Amino acid sequence: MGRQIMNVQIESFIDEFNRSVNHPILNREIGKPILDESTLFFLLLPKLNGEEWTSSTNTAAIAVGAVYAAFDAHDTVDVENVTSTSQQLSVLSGDYLSGVYYQLLASLPNFEFIHVLSKAIGEINEIKTEFHTNLEMKTSDSLEAIRSIQAECIVQFLHTFGFSQYIPLAAAGLPLMSLMVNRNRDSGTVQWTLHSDDATEALKILSAEMETAILNATFLTPELVEKTREMTMPLLGKMI
Repeated sequence: MGRQIMNVQIESFIDEFNRSVNHPILNREIGKPILDESTLFFLLLPKLNGEEWTSSTNTAAIAVGAVYAAFDAHDTVDVENVTSTSQQLSVLSGDYLSGVYYQLLASLPNFEFIHVLSKAIGEINEIKTEFHTNLEMKTSDSLEAIRSIQAECIVQFLHTFGFSQYIPLAAAGLPLMSLMVNRNRDSGTVQWTLHSDDATEALKILSAEMETAILNATFLTPELVEKTREMTMPLLGKMI
């Protein structure tokens, strides 16, 4: 698949996502929900690779996108300044998006996916609380916490809809890119408060996993292999 076609498919999904989560007042006041580039890429990777992608699969993918958008909205809330108008709107936006993904899930006759996604959401919320209150977590525990938060919903989506071969790519790529981006900015959504040595060790582990996942992904088109490397390898070169 050429890069132009790939970009068209991604933009088409974004348009569908925006229509599904549209809320005129919230969009006007705080802007449209924005899906992270890495989230979009690994969520849509099977579709971009030419796998069978039905309308139900697409609806489920939009629901997963809404989950991540809801997490992002809630993560921007400053609990010490939650009374401000912008903060209250962020809370409302997250709650609204939560309602959207439950509505989308209810439209699917796939009860297995509803169960595993709902379970993943609950576990992620628990992990976030533990991650940000337990300052003595080992590197391995911190890494698995970040992996769960960044990738678990997509992992469950890939598993449920028959795309399990893509899981190693998402399970390494999503936490890797999140760690790198958060380390290079002062503000944003989830902030990974790892010690420098722990962050470096986590990046080394994830970089090795990512390299192995790419080498084993013989089912990917050459364009997608190249795109995956472009997204992850430059980040690694700056740190490792």
